[in-house]
Amino acid sequence: MALPSRAENVAVVRQALAGAIEVLGLAESRLLDINTAVSEACNNVVVHAYEGNEGPLNVHLCVQDSELEVVVSDDGVGIRPRAPEPGLEVQGLGLSLIQTLSDRVEFLGGISQGTEVRMAFSLNGQSDAGVRETTPAVDVRHPPGELVIGVTAGALAAPVLGRVIAMLAARADFSLEGISEAQLVTDSLAANVPRVLVGNKIQLGIDTPPEELLVRVGPLQEGGAHKIMDASALAELPPVLERLTKDHRIEGSPDGEILALTLVNPE
Repeated sequence: MALPSRAENVAVVRQALAGAIEVLGLAESRLLDINTAVSEACNNVVVHAYEGNEGPLNVHLCVQDSELEVVVSDDGVGIRPRAPEPGLEVQGLGLSLIQTLSDRVEFLGGISQGTEVRMAFSLNGQSDAGVRETTPAVDVRHPPGELVIGVTAGALAAPVLGRVIAMLAARADFSLEGISEAQLVTDSLAANVPRVLVGNKIQLGIDTPPEELLVRVGPLQEGGAHKIMDASALAELPPVLERLTKDHRIEGSPDGEILALTLVNPE
């Protein structure tokens, strides 16, 4: 994920994590540990990285054979040397807390080089091989958007994208019905985008104009946008992506088609 370093966006990161951990089948207590550690790292970016300004907050999650690795990074002022303080805090970062909750943690960066916090959490043999990243990432440009999220096609896609879009829809004052419909849209994308992907990740760029969500997905193979729309049809009903969006259009990009969908609260 890449999103602006605002305090409210830490909750979006937590929702994405919850979606992934739900699929992994980890205990609620483990979810709390991971969310707390990652939230602490994200809060540090919000409060300290850009010295009162706004910049990118980047979060990468990778499921390995025996552990879940989460990397939180920024392009800010970096870790600055300072005298030791009680609680082993670095720029407000609860280092001792993250060290306690993580099985392995590493801090990288320097002055004006940004900061990267790498946290690993043991899965204790509970991971599902169906959600591990087994293929190398393909370097393609993501769709434009204030918030960008890419998920490897597979078991993680629907729960992660569904929780993120639900959070954003709630912020846009969507009703419960509107939130549910937004999740149906991402469920449809998670199911149908993989067969026409360029690369190996379902990538969404999301903007939040007033009372709307503009969702772009891609890049897609030529003709892929039409195939996604058609594949979402149920029986004699119009395609889900047509019924549940205000409008849709196909945009171009250097790497392939982009399908742009506008979601609004149902009347």
